[in-house]
Amino acid sequence: MVFVFPTGNGIFQQDYAPCHKARIVLEWFEEHTDEFHLMSWQPNSPDLNLMEHIWDVMERQLRAQTPPCPNISNFA
Repeated sequence: MVFVFPTGNGIFQQDYAPCHKARIVLEWFEEHTDEFHLMSWQPNSPDLNLMEHIWDVMERQLRAQTPPCPNISNFA
């Protein structure tokens, strides 16, 4: 982390993915707390997941198309 954030002002966004919850990883975070800030993040939180908002916008735009966007069932 010192290489990436030499001034010690880095932030690691902890999403609690299984690999981030491993004992050895949690111990590493504890040993290096002075090198960066560990920001907790709620796991599986769709309101905080930017991709979920993008999918929502795309879906609304597709549903609003006139004529409706064809799908595979229209070709059977």
